[in-house]
Amino acid sequence: MDTASAGTKDAIGSQIIIRFDGLDAERHEIELSALATSLSGISRIVGVSANFAATQKLNLHQDALSVRVYATPPEAHCFELFVWVKWAAEQPLISATVAGLTVVLVTYVFKRAAGQKEEMRQLRGALDEAIKQLGTRDQPIVDRLLETIDKMADALRPAARKAVAPIGETAATLTIGSVDGAQKAVVGQAEKEAITSASPVEVDVERGYLIRITELDMDTGSCKVAMDAEPDARYAARITDPAFSAPNNRYVMAMAAKSTLNVRAKATLKDGEIDRLFISDAAP
Repeated sequence: MDTASAGTKDAIGSQIIIRFDGLDAERHEIELSALATSLSGISRIVGVSANFAATQKLNLHQDALSVRVYATPPEAHCFELFVWVKWAAEQPLISATVAGLTVVLVTYVFKRAAGQKEEMRQLRGALDEAIKQLGTRDQPIVDRLLETIDKMADALRPAARKAVAPIGETAATLTIGSVDGAQKAVVGQAEKEAITSASPVEVDVERGYLIRITELDMDTGSCKVAMDAEPDARYAARITDPAFSAPNNRYVMAMAAKSTLNVRAKATLKDGEIDRLFISDAAP
């Protein structure tokens, strides 16, 4: 039996994968205090979500949860853990549907914390269907449960802030979701900024932008960019593309040449306006 499946025969449904990529995680390492903070937040999110999936009741008190969250030893695929949920006491019924709803709930918590409205809209449909699969067919009851899920996600925002502690410090991204990848949240620096911001921030979907770099910190990747459509405006940005670490990379060369770049980036938005760009790739 492999590490991912050992000791989980009494788990409620399938496992949840937690994976860190980039920076130290590329060497299969991660800074311990950041990891501890992150796992504390993730444990709370998974536990509260799984408890809601199992009972359809919101309970934020750790000692009163009907489930417990466990993990296997790390895997050396960047830095990867598998976690699963068990009943805190013996239960007569274990439903795979509970596990499926748990994964959707966990994903929704991160998407709501990051203000990713389009992804939240898509997940609402998945939550609606998962609740009905548990046997709740009355739409007004489903709608009330969906309202409770929003309250739960808001209450778990402090846990989400803990969960993203390694991002930008010792790992570039956090992925959490189903092992098969069908349902997952990928949290990068744009999402972390939104989750940890004291004021409301949204994360836009990744888009293409035509930019010109006017200032650049060679160590951090922080920069100022001008948009092709607004040549006089300047926007704060950060380059998260791993290619930025290479000498004479395309970003450095483009700034030196004062030329434009076609990039892929996520924007954080305040009041619907771009606050910062997080650049993940650039066309050659």
